Amino acid sequence: MLSVIPAGIFSRLRIFLGRLKPHALPVARRHIVLGSIGAGTGLAVTSMFSHWLLGEVNLWFIAPMGASAVLLFGVPSSPLAQPWSIVGGNVLSALIGVQPNFVVPSYYIRGAVTQLDESVLSETQGAGLSLPWLDVGASRDQVVSVVSVDLNVGEVVTRQILPGMSASNSIAVIRSGVSGDAGGRIDKAGLSFNVAFNKSEGFHQAVRTLLDLSIVEALGKLTRVPYWQCLGLDQTNQTFRSQAREWFDTTPADEQVRFVQQVLTSTGYYDGPITGLYDTQTRDAAARYQSDNELIPSGRIDFDLYYSMLSKPGVLARAPGREGPISGGGGKGIPVMPTDPDGQRRLDVFLNTDRGPLPQYKLGETLVVKAQPSVDAFLYCYYQDDDGSVSRVFPNRFQPDAFVNANQQVEIPPGYEKPFNIRLDSVGDNEAVACFASPQEVGLSLPDSMKLDDLKPIPKATLQTVTDAFNQIPGANIRTKRLNLRVVPDSSVGF
Repeated sequence: MLSVIPAGIFSRLRIFLGRLKPHALPVARRHIVLGSIGAGTGLAVTSMFSHWLLGEVNLWFIAPMGASAVLLFGVPSSPLAQPWSIVGGNVLSALIGVQPNFVVPSYYIRGAVTQLDESVLSETQGAGLSLPWLDVGASRDQVVSVVSVDLNVGEVVTRQILPGMSASNSIAVIRSGVSGDAGGRIDKAGLSFNVAFNKSEGFHQAVRTLLDLSIVEALGKLTRVPYWQCLGLDQTNQTFRSQAREWFDTTPADEQVRFVQQVLTSTGYYDGPITGLYDTQTRDAAARYQSDNELIPSGRIDFDLYYSMLSKPGVLARAPGREGPISGGGGKGIPVMPTDPDGQRRLDVFLNTDRGPLPQYKLGETLVVKAQPSVDAFLYCYYQDDDGSVSRVFPNRFQPDAFVNANQQVEIPPGYEKPFNIRLDSVGDNEAVACFASPQEVGLSLPDSMKLDDLKPIPKATLQTVTDAFNQIPGANIRTKRLNLRVVPDSSVGF
């Protein structure tokens, strides 16, 4: 009978560790040295050629070329070291990398969680009452931890961190709890109980919030747009004002004038060309703007005027480079609005439906509204039902952004599979749609009753009261279009 004596635990451990040790290579030392020299020489020559051709040190080739060099000089007989693999693979990868749709980014963002201090602040409060037959107590505690994130923006080509293009933010994570206990005694018998409520904020969510905040800040500094408008913070914060001051001081005079002309045009104060030249027309328009915005009406382009314009909600949306629809319209668009003789487009809004500008619907059919501003604008649309109730249909929970690009059509409801329906349930012309366009974000200036949930009736509102609310916004340039809907019995419409 053959039997195997079980190995001891140390013997089994030694065998296991021995399997982790690399096996000796069946290659002579001379071949190893020659392979190392060949691989190093190949990488050096490739690096010198890349530097001569591109004019800069290119380190991105080391990973793929290093792997190829190890295969070519270390195991030349391997199938992966053959010409069809080495040359063909790298050539194919290079062709894919330089094809027209490939764009090397100009900048990159790097960062890290630089601080995680737990329990930097601890506070405990408690009180109790003790009687011969009863004990009662309550306590409250709070622990504060701090998380910090630092981000920097760098250039891809130079591998250098851009000075001033950084963000450093911290957030406090709070853990709190409340507890109470009570106990009683009757003779030698006793009863006690404890109730506790604890609430703790998560570190993971804190880090995600810090990353979002820091990325917005870093990219805002890089592109010179008022990033603080995205954060819902106090616009009068001294930090933001100092940042804007730096932008203003480093901006050339003609660019300052061009920026002011663009804002004055979008707000209806200026109808001349965007030239970057400070002329009489620009000065008069700037003076009117200053007078309406509680500034000294001097007409001069100074920092107070610049910061007032920069702090308006609509300025960020009109930042250069913003293209394409963001309102979820999905429409094909309609003809471009006509321009004035001087070539400048005035604010207007075109209102249409899926049945044209003079629609006629059968009873029970659904409505699709198509709205299009002539310039970049903030759009608000309201629907009046057959009973006179009014609801906001744009922006809505499915199309949350009120900003619409110039000549970009928005469909309400959006998309092929409509997330909601506007059904026409009453014969006649009692139902209507009204849209309001403005170059400024005026939604925050509306009465509180009009800031309720979308797609729900606004209490005691009619289209006329909604129109009056928009027209009463101080200093706002509002363009209004209304479309009455005619609904006929099912048998009255033919196609």
